[in-house]
Amino acid sequence: MPVILAIDVHKGYAGFDPVLRGVNLEAGAGEMIAVMGPSGCGKSTMLHILGMLHPPDSGRLEILGTDVSTLNRERTAAFRRVNMGFVMQSSNLFEHSTVFENVEFPLIYEGIPPQERWERVIRALDLVRLSARVHYRSNRLSGGEQQRAAIARAMVNNPRILLADEPTGALDARTSRHIMENFRTLSHTGGVCLVIVTHDPGVAEFCDTVYTLEDGLLHCRKRGAAPVGPVAPPQPSRPARETRGVFVTEHFSGEPGTPSAKTAHLLHAHGLLARVYALRGNGFSGLSEDYALPLAVRVAGLSRFAAVVSALRRDNEAGLRAVRESLSTAFHGKAPLTRLLALGCGTLLARWAAEDGAAFFIGAPGYFSAAAARAAAGLAGVPFALFVRGVDAADDRVLAFAGEARCLCCAAEGRDVWLKRLADMPDIAEDRLLVLPLEGAAASGQPDDLTRLKKLLPGEPES
Repeated sequence: MPVILAIDVHKGYAGFDPVLRGVNLEAGAGEMIAVMGPSGCGKSTMLHILGMLHPPDSGRLEILGTDVSTLNRERTAAFRRVNMGFVMQSSNLFEHSTVFENVEFPLIYEGIPPQERWERVIRALDLVRLSARVHYRSNRLSGGEQQRAAIARAMVNNPRILLADEPTGALDARTSRHIMENFRTLSHTGGVCLVIVTHDPGVAEFCDTVYTLEDGLLHCRKRGAAPVGPVAPPQPSRPARETRGVFVTEHFSGEPGTPSAKTAHLLHAHGLLARVYALRGNGFSGLSEDYALPLAVRVAGLSRFAAVVSALRRDNEAGLRAVRESLSTAFHGKAPLTRLLALGCGTLLARWAAEDGAAFFIGAPGYFSAAAARAAAGLAGVPFALFVRGVDAADDRVLAFAGEARCLCCAAEGRDVWLKRLADMPDIAEDRLLVLPLEGAAASGQPDDLTRLKKLLPGEPES
C-alpha cells in the first residue's frame, strides 16, 4: 500500500491560470522523492496539498490508506500531527524560546513524558549537528542554524511522512550534504516517506525518485528502488562509556568559568553525566545562553518545599526513616528546618531519578548539596559520590556524609588537607579520595582517578 497516493489532483486560484492540472504521484515507505521546477510552477502548492494544509479543487488524495477528503477539520489536524513532519522555507521558530524548547514543542503537544522528551530532542539535534546550541535562544542562531533547528523539530516526533520545502536553501554545501545524508538514513533505515521540493540538482541526487513539475503536470525524470528498512527510526550512537549519573548542586546557571559548569563539563566529557539537578533557581529558562552542554537540567525551585509535605506523609516508610536518621546524625540533631528541607529535596530528586533512570548521584561541594545527594541516593537505592573542597574538611556535616559516600572527589589543592583529615577517620580509606582536574583539562590532577571514579560508580561497560 502506498504511503501517499495522489490521483488527478487539480488546484487553482481565482483570477489565475490553474496551478496543478492533474498531478499523479505515488510514494512508498522508505522512499525519497524530489520535486523540481522553476519558481512559481506550483511546487509549494503541491506540497501543501500533500501535507493536508490546503484541499485540492478536485482529484483524490489518500494518505496511509485514508481518503483525507472524508476527514473534518479536527480529524485532519490530528492525523497530520501524528503522521507528518514539515520543513518549510521559513524556519518559523519561536524567537525568544531556546532551541530545546522549539524542538520540544511537538512532544509537549503530544503529551510525551518529560524524561523521554529530552532524549528525543537531543537525538534530533544530534542528527543536524546542533546539540551544542541546545540552550541558545533561537534569535541568536544564524539563518542556517535556525533551519537546522526547524529540521530537528520536524523529525523529533518520528513522523511516517516528512515534507520539506527547500530544506537546505539557507545552508552551506557541507551542512547541506550532511542533512541530506541524514534524510537518506532516516528514510531508508527508518521507513520514512520523504518528499522534498527543491531547485538544487545536488539535493535531487540524494533522492530515489525525481520529478519535474511543468505546466501543472508531474514528469518523472528518475526512478529507483528505495531500500525497505525497519519501521523504527535510526538511533544515534552513544559514547561507549556513558553512564546515567546525576550532578546535584544548589544552583546551576551553566555560566562558563563557574565551578559547577566546569564540573559538569568534566563529568560529561568522560561519559559520567546525563543530568544536572539544581536545588535553587527559576527553571530551565534560567540557564545562561552560553551554556552549551546537551544535558538536561532540572530545577527543584519552589517544588522542593512541596516535596517536604510529601516526605512528611511518608514518614513511616523504612527508607525515609533511615535517611532522616542519617541527616539527623550529620546535623547533630540540630537545624530541624534545614534537615527537613534536605529530606524534601531528596524525595523530589529520588522521584526524578526514577523517571530518568539515574544510576548514581554526585553531590557538588557544600553541606546542603551533599545532604540532598545523600538523601536522594538513599531513597532511590543508588550509590553517591561527593565533590569536596579543602574547607569542607573542617565541616562535620560534610564529614558525616563522606563516611557514607562511595568516594570523594577534590581538586589538587585540597588533596593534602583531606589526606590529613582522613588520617583521623579510619573508617574512610585513603584510596576513596580521588584527585580530579576540576579547573580544566590542563589542570593538575590524577589522570587515573577519573578511571577509578568510573569503576567506583556503576554503569561502566566491561572492557
